[in-house]
Amino acid sequence: MIIDYTCQKGKLELLFTPEEDDPTTQHIFNNVFKKTMKVEMGSRRCEIHLPTDWTVRSIHPDAFALAMMAIVHPFCGPKIRLRLGVSRTFHNQVKTATNIEILPINEELTPRKAPTSAVPALSYSGGIDSNVAALLLPKDAHLFYIDRMPPKGQTLKLLNQEAAYYACDSLTKLGRNVHKIKTDMQYIRKPVGFSTFLTDSVPALLLADYYGLDSAGHGQTLEIGYQVGIQNFKDCKHNNVGSPWHKLLEAIDMPFTLPTIGLSEISTTKIINQSPFRDFAQPCARGKVKKPCMNCYQCFRKSLLERVMMNRPINNKFLDKLFNIKEVKKIISTSPVHFENVLTYITAHYNGKHNDMLALKKKTRGDTLKVDWMNKYYYESQELLAPKYRNHIKKEIYKHIKPMNKHDIKTMKRDMGACAPSQAGHGT
Repeated sequence: MIIDYTCQKGKLELLFTPEEDDPTTQHIFNNVFKKTMKVEMGSRRCEIHLPTDWTVRSIHPDAFALAMMAIVHPFCGPKIRLRLGVSRTFHNQVKTATNIEILPINEELTPRKAPTSAVPALSYSGGIDSNVAALLLPKDAHLFYIDRMPPKGQTLKLLNQEAAYYACDSLTKLGRNVHKIKTDMQYIRKPVGFSTFLTDSVPALLLADYYGLDSAGHGQTLEIGYQVGIQNFKDCKHNNVGSPWHKLLEAIDMPFTLPTIGLSEISTTKIINQSPFRDFAQPCARGKVKKPCMNCYQCFRKSLLERVMMNRPINNKFLDKLFNIKEVKKIISTSPVHFENVLTYITAHYNGKHNDMLALKKKTRGDTLKVDWMNKYYYESQELLAPKYRNHIKKEIYKHIKPMNKHDIKTMKRDMGACAPSQAGHGT
C-alpha cells in the first residue's frame, strides 16, 4: 500500500494506492447479526481536519505511520510505503506484530518519547461508556470526537450527531479539553465504518506531539474488550480490540489506557447515573438531544437497562414498542444475542408476564444464571491502564464499583464463555 499526503492549513488529505498484493477485499464475521459479510476498500482518499497550524512536521514519523495503519490495516499486504521514514525500532516492532514492513526506514531516527508533562488521550463518542471513561481519567486528558463528514453531495443517513455535539459542548463548559475533528476516513471501508479498533484514535495519534500525549484510550467495555456476551471470553490483548495495537502503541510511547475495559455496561450505567455527566450522556447515535430514536437495538438494550438500574417499572406497553423494532427482532433471533450478558442481567431482574420478555429471559438464561458479577470491576484488566494513570483510575472506579473476586471471575468466564461458539474474523 502506497500512502501519500498533502497538508494545507491543517487539512490533511491522504491518498491510498493499493499494490498488487494488497487484499482490498475480505470477509469478516458480523457479531451483531451472526453472519459473514464482505468488507472492501471503498474510497481511496480521505481528509482529516486538524488545527490550522498543524503540519506533518508536528508529529513523529512513527506515530504518523501508526495512524496510517489504523486506517487501512485490513487492506494492506506485506508492505506500507510512506513518504517519511520510520525508526528501525518501530519498523521491527510492526514486522514482528503484523508481518508488515513499514518503509522507508530512517536509520538516524530515534523512537518517539512522550514528554514528561504529557497527558492521556481519549477517543470520545458522547455515549454513556465514553463519558464514564472521561470521568475516570484525569481532568487534563484530551478528548477527541470524530466529527463524521459525508462525501460531497451526500448526507449522513442514520447518524445524527446533535447529541454528541451537545455532549462535547457540555464537557467543554466543564473545563475539559474536547476536540471535534472533522473527517471522512470512515468511507475508506465499504460498508461505511471504521476499519480497525484503533481507527477512532487516529486524531489522537496525529496530534500526539502537538498536544503532548502519552496514552490512547476509548470507552469500550468488558463486553467488547473481552468478548463477554459476544463470543467466548478472550483476553483483550489477544483479540482484535487489543492486538496488534497495544504493542504498537507502546512502541511510540503511547500505551493503551482503557478505563472502562474491565467494566460491564451494567457498571458503566451505574457510574454515569451517579455523575453530573448523566445530563448529556446519550447512547443513541440516531436520535436528537435528550431524545433517543427508540428504534434501534442500542435503545432497546440501554433503555431497559436504565429502568432496571433505576428500579423503574417496565410496563407491557413499553415492551410492546421495543419488541416491535425491526432491528431488535433480527438481533434477538440470533444466538447468542449480541451483548447477551446485558440482556441476561435485565431479564434476571424482570418479574412481569410479557410473553416476549419471558421468552428472552429463558433464551438468555436470565432465569438461571447469577448476574451479580456484572456489578463489579474485572481488576485483571488493569494491565491495559498505563502505569502512570493506573492508581488514579482504579481509585475513581472503586468510588462506585467493587472489584470481582476469584469466584466472580470464574462465574463470568464459565457462564459467558458458554454463550457462543468461537468465530473467526473481525467482528463488527
